[in-house]
Amino acid sequence: MLFNSFAFAIFLFVVLAFYWTLRTPERQNPFLLIASLFFYGVGGPWFVLLILLCASSAYVAGVLIEDRPEQSRHALILGALIPLLVLFTFKYFDFFFESVDSTLDTLGLPVSDVTLRLGLPIGISFFTFQSVGYVVDVHRGSISAERNLVDFLLFVTFFPQLVAGPIERADHLLPQIRRQRTFTDADLGGGAFLIIQGFAKKIVIADNAKPIVDSLFELDGISGPLILAGLIGFTFQIYGDFSGYSDIARGVSRLMGFELLENFHRPYWSPNPSEFWRRWHMTLSSWFRDYVYIALGGNRSGAARTLVNLLGTMTLSGLWHGASANFVLWGAFHGLLLIAHRLWRQRRPVASTNTVSVMASRLVMFAFTVYGWMLFRVTDWSTLREYHSSLLTDTTQGSLAIITVASLLPYIALSIVIDIVEARVLPHGQGEPRGRFILAPYLAALTLIIIVYGAASGGEFIYFKF
Repeated sequence: MLFNSFAFAIFLFVVLAFYWTLRTPERQNPFLLIASLFFYGVGGPWFVLLILLCASSAYVAGVLIEDRPEQSRHALILGALIPLLVLFTFKYFDFFFESVDSTLDTLGLPVSDVTLRLGLPIGISFFTFQSVGYVVDVHRGSISAERNLVDFLLFVTFFPQLVAGPIERADHLLPQIRRQRTFTDADLGGGAFLIIQGFAKKIVIADNAKPIVDSLFELDGISGPLILAGLIGFTFQIYGDFSGYSDIARGVSRLMGFELLENFHRPYWSPNPSEFWRRWHMTLSSWFRDYVYIALGGNRSGAARTLVNLLGTMTLSGLWHGASANFVLWGAFHGLLLIAHRLWRQRRPVASTNTVSVMASRLVMFAFTVYGWMLFRVTDWSTLREYHSSLLTDTTQGSLAIITVASLLPYIALSIVIDIVEARVLPHGQGEPRGRFILAPYLAALTLIIIVYGAASGGEFIYFKF
């Protein structure tokens, strides 16, 4: 069920109407659990069994870790392995065996096809990671195991963030699930702000940029300037699409008295790779830092090992996005950027605060990010080679590229304005809106922009496939 659909509007209205009449968590939580499973089941009823399997295994593992400390390691393996096996089977099995097939074929050792061709459950990478993170946290002793099965299942299946994040942490969301919730003016203001802003990002910026970007990347023999124009468009399309979903998820949650983790904080304003990954898909970045990078040794095993850990973590992060070699390449590219930045900081430990230097750093990082999106979007190796060749050698169609970028400028400008206003109205890490004297006219203006310029044919969110 898409956020940008009439069906979801009806669903949300019914959920909110019943939810707030129930008044206590003991009644609200079972209702929200049923609503969440219905929400997910609309996309594939049988996939509900998968999410319940992952959540139930994590719940049992958490209880076993606390109740039987002598078997905690086995319980950890059980609780983490089941969700990861589900993820591997549905998302990576075919990719792995097709890669093995191709390698053996090259060596003259053909084998029979063992691919499964299973459909990919929506949001599988999100709910499996949330389950695994919980089990690891219980094993580390950073949280206590949740004993209420309904509350735990709601933690994993909570419908606003179920299919595309944010990836919630148990120590952040579970206490909110347990406590008495009240509807405040801050929830109404913050929720309305995030929902309207999210829809503006999705159906005005992302959905209007999409046909322009798609038409460019469908061209045969595309020139370097047109590739660059398409990449600039995709840069703002994917940001509007994904951060728009996160904003709507956070806003809908606020209307029910929950505050989800922030997932984006002006990532394209970042002056370096480290800062970018503290601002882009923040909950995934912190998940890989806490459960992969640190598990590999982090920066505790010497300089060389630290760089290897960085590259390995980012490569896995790329693979998380999809079972395709281009995602691995994209992750490795960002890993190399992080390594280069770390080595640079060792030579120059004090960053310049000069305005010109900071702006130059932001422009350079933005250029690297735009290039990285080409590795992310183009899945075919031969096409990727052609694009690199065109970027370096084919400078034709410059005028058409300028016209294309000009057609994208209104959406780019709106994206920049939204980032600036959000930083003033809903500051980083704060749930209480400020500057309320501008809130009403700003939201009215955004609503009018959505009505007038919103794309009527917007499809599903890009990150649904991950």
